[in-house]
Amino acid sequence: MITDIFFKVKDIMNTDFIKVMQNETINDAMNKMIEHFKDEVVVFDEKGNLLGIFTRSDLSKIKRLGIDFNSALEKYIKRDVITINPNFSVKEARDLMIKNNIGRLPVVENNKVIGILTSNNIRDTFYIKMNELFDFLNNIIENIHEAICIADNMGYVIYWNKSAEMLYNVKAEEIIGKHIKDFFPNAMILKVLKEGKPIENMKHEPIKGKSVILSAIPIFNSKQEIIGCVTTDRDITEVVNLSKQLENAKEKVEFLESAYKKEIANKYSFTNIYGKNKKIIDAIALAQKVAQTSASILITGESGTGKEVFAKAIHEASGRSGNFVAVNCSAIPEQLLESELFGYVEGAFTGAAKKGKMGKFELANNGTLFLDEIGDMPFEMQAKLLRVLQDGIIYRLGSEKAIPTNTRIIAATNKDLKKLIKENKFRDDLFYRLAVVQIELPPLRERREDIKDLVNIFINDMAEKERIKIYKVDEEVYDILERYSWEGNIRELKNVIQRMVILSNDGNINLSCIPEYIFNSGIQNVDTYENEYDLQKIVEKVEKETIRKILKMTNGNKQKAAKILNIKRTTLYYKLNQYGLN
Repeated sequence: MITDIFFKVKDIMNTDFIKVMQNETINDAMNKMIEHFKDEVVVFDEKGNLLGIFTRSDLSKIKRLGIDFNSALEKYIKRDVITINPNFSVKEARDLMIKNNIGRLPVVENNKVIGILTSNNIRDTFYIKMNELFDFLNNIIENIHEAICIADNMGYVIYWNKSAEMLYNVKAEEIIGKHIKDFFPNAMILKVLKEGKPIENMKHEPIKGKSVILSAIPIFNSKQEIIGCVTTDRDITEVVNLSKQLENAKEKVEFLESAYKKEIANKYSFTNIYGKNKKIIDAIALAQKVAQTSASILITGESGTGKEVFAKAIHEASGRSGNFVAVNCSAIPEQLLESELFGYVEGAFTGAAKKGKMGKFELANNGTLFLDEIGDMPFEMQAKLLRVLQDGIIYRLGSEKAIPTNTRIIAATNKDLKKLIKENKFRDDLFYRLAVVQIELPPLRERREDIKDLVNIFINDMAEKERIKIYKVDEEVYDILERYSWEGNIRELKNVIQRMVILSNDGNINLSCIPEYIFNSGIQNVDTYENEYDLQKIVEKVEKETIRKILKMTNGNKQKAAKILNIKRTTLYYKLNQYGLN
């Protein structure tokens, strides 16, 4: 206990006690007590061992009994003396005196009496030590960072430190003597005084706008009665505000990150690329196979067939840590394309930003650079791109500092690059660098079996986006859309579906929702559509082409041809007459 620091027996004991030998008389002891103004003497034997104590009270008893004062002292001393160690607390000494109903204790250290502690010592030094203790504790409490409040058992404030003044902007003279609820209606002191249970490290808001970590401890007397309560409040208002801001920011970041990842996952993953058509299935399988390699990829196909969707899906499946960065080579002026790809330093050209600019290659480092419309890249720029693909190093415009880059290239075009090579409009060495793996995407008109499912997917997406409920799609709508040629491919289909959803009536999509140019074209293509899917005509066409091919292979030998075709020779003659191949 802290009181033990101030109240030690050795600090307040009498060291000038009177020593008397066992062979001395009562009269000798009395004279020494009178001479030195003492109420007791300590009696020792010839070897210096403690025998007992003789007090004024003992002297009075002897006088009443008429005993001769010249009698030997040792017959009348108290021998069963209780002693105490000098390092014991005064509280322990006091409790020992009360327990044994005595007024003094010899202080013994190493079997030697070094002093006497009396009840008068305790009484005379108590107030001095209490003042010292009060000053000590007051200095501690006043300079502690936590706000401290002490209230009596009725809830009236009896102590309010400087930190409490600063925290709540309430002066001590304003609150001391007042009831705590007058200032803090929901003060935890009231709860503790009522229930008698401590509250520790609880987040609390005593007044609006102030957040604290509070502990409230009940104070009990020796009879276990509540005589007060002390609270310590640590201000965490700023921390709470910052925490709320960080939490809000974190939630926003997590929401945006989640939304972004969900959007990417939904829009640009292989699972979202739908198709039953063999060509699109083969394209997906090839893309998945090469996604995690470092090979450059060239994606070809008409505009709107989903080349960028494939590129992003490949990037997402690649496991690369960097960004997906897209550049449309046909949309950037020739004179700006180099600075866009490689970046530039300050002063590289007129109008350059003061701090320079990072190029797309650097932005896509450890990621994927998607070069869309690569067939429109200027011829001179192709040579610079080839150098980067060979060396893996770029130079910003106006700088000679080499910057290594680990960027995976995916290029795309709707043009015939081999034809452009023959026309000297595209470098053949760049083509082979870009087309390590080539993925060809079929146009939508070659994927008619996918149109109905794609229509349903886009209807659901657009209905959700536009917040329009779609309950029914007439079957004739699918027929018309399947017959259309879709020159704009999936992009055109998606835009048409959005229009149809917006123009739907009471959640129904019917023929009236289809754009007129598509409706008329679909009607005109009925015969073509039906002929295209006439199974008998398809079989006949295949038979005719196969027989022609085998006859050419056998140089017209019908016997060999029939054997290869696994049919009878008479059947072969019949087919030759049927298809006019004689």
